[in-house]
Amino acid sequence: MSIPTTRRRAAFLNNSNNASSAGSRGAQYEDTNDDRDGEFYTQHHHGDVVKPIFVGKISTFANRYTPPLIARYINPTALVILVAMLISHVTIGLAVYLYAKNGSFFCPVDLVEYINWSGSTALYQGALSFRSKGPYAYDSLVRIQPSSVPKKMEPVPESHRKTFYYDGDKITQPIARAYRSRGWTQVDKPQQAQWIYTYNTNRPWGEKLKPWQRFNMLPFYQKWNTKDQFTYYYKQFQRAHPERAPSQYVPETFMLSETVEDIMEFQKKLESGGYKYPWVLKAGSVNQGRGITMIAPSSKELVELPKKALYMLQKQADGGDAEEDEDWEDMIVQSYVCNEMTWERRKFDVRMYWLVASLDPLIVLYHDGYVRIGNSDYSEEDFSNTRAHLTTHTFLGAEGKATFDQFEEMITTYWESKNNRMGGTIGRSYPWPAKSPVEHVRNQFKDAIAEMIEVYQKEAFDIPDGQTITAENAFSFYCADFILDNDLDVWFIEPQNGCGLDEDYYFRLEMHGSLFNGMTDIMEEIWHKQEQGLPVMPIQNVGNWQILYGDGLIYRYEGYQRSHNKASCSATAKKKRVKK
Repeated sequence: MSIPTTRRRAAFLNNSNNASSAGSRGAQYEDTNDDRDGEFYTQHHHGDVVKPIFVGKISTFANRYTPPLIARYINPTALVILVAMLISHVTIGLAVYLYAKNGSFFCPVDLVEYINWSGSTALYQGALSFRSKGPYAYDSLVRIQPSSVPKKMEPVPESHRKTFYYDGDKITQPIARAYRSRGWTQVDKPQQAQWIYTYNTNRPWGEKLKPWQRFNMLPFYQKWNTKDQFTYYYKQFQRAHPERAPSQYVPETFMLSETVEDIMEFQKKLESGGYKYPWVLKAGSVNQGRGITMIAPSSKELVELPKKALYMLQKQADGGDAEEDEDWEDMIVQSYVCNEMTWERRKFDVRMYWLVASLDPLIVLYHDGYVRIGNSDYSEEDFSNTRAHLTTHTFLGAEGKATFDQFEEMITTYWESKNNRMGGTIGRSYPWPAKSPVEHVRNQFKDAIAEMIEVYQKEAFDIPDGQTITAENAFSFYCADFILDNDLDVWFIEPQNGCGLDEDYYFRLEMHGSLFNGMTDIMEEIWHKQEQGLPVMPIQNVGNWQILYGDGLIYRYEGYQRSHNKASCSATAKKKRVKK
């Protein structure tokens, strides 16, 4: 009768041990009680493999009870371990299912939902490591309007309290996790939910909400969500407030498809020294690096641009070819930011987040974000290749990313290096009001977004008469993109309605927890106060969010005024060539 392979091997080892042979090392077998971390181990000096004693016990059990026919084809020990793992996984899965079904958590119905559910019950209920940046929540708020009279809003029915609906889109799943982590229950229809969040906010039911519902849709966000509209309303605000200087954060921009006056204003800028600078031609209503063309200083394209703009404007007025003129309908031209700071010789931008937590009264908050890094070396000497001057979606490969902590370290290191190059003359007396380079940069991010809120307060952040939604209040979550120059001056490139929430890096998972757990806490506090007719401000549970606008109070970076004597790209390029 033949002996199964595993048993033959065991018999060979036992015979070798009984013989106490000092022969070849491969035939040695020795049992020792080696106490490692309180466990008994059996050493098999066969190929210097060390195995815990419980493996031997499993092998003994498997060899004893596995039918010979099965053992001929399958390793008995592996079979027993596999069966044990299956039983444990089924048991845990059943326990999770029963707990979720009978408890307060949402029961996952597929793998995606299970991942999100586990994220909310395990990671998001713990204290996330996304650290607070300090007591900045109410820093430097200046009152520009009187506070509103508190309103008592319709309470949420108890049967709908702490319920939410989301569209199941990948981009909204991090937000849904935050709801669950705070004990909210998902419902199947938006009409049943207290809180509604969808990526696409153009929904027919969005105009038929109940007063106590809250939907992430602001009726007039389009007024700032395209480049041409963003430019138009900034210019309107400047014309309405001639006593105020133009924004120091938004690069100088001109519209090329609205009026002859706009085009002639650009022509005047070129003739007063603008030819020596590069410019960026942008189609107003596209994103992700599309519709952008770099124009080199003193180039033929730059010289002829005003003439072309006048021609296209006249052609459109005469009813020209709509298909041919489509890209010119919302064209703008913007001054290029020279002497730009790079990340290991690559172009980068910084994405920050802002939350409109309430329209009535207007409450807006800021949250740190992360860095997006371009995928090619950056140079201000060559403007023939537009893609080389784009941070994201350059069609050359995936963009890199870095955390805000890494960004802080880079800013600090850069400033210390600059101080050393200047012989230590900068010292600790900074040329701005902030107490550190990082605080200086963050203050500019906040000031730029707060300025935008003021520009658009009546245009996009108000509930006008004849409102298009029936809810008593609304909210929404947005982002904004910035770049820096080597003077640590921040430039506001554009706000964004659609913020990618991919979780391709672990730090983004942590960041989303900070963003949306905090957002949920803020919204709950606002709802609770408004149900009782209490003043909304001050908000206590801001988490890592910081107030930018709160019922007539607005953030100001007081005392900061940057120099407008910026060197052209050609001048900075010459300096770099001299250093080489």
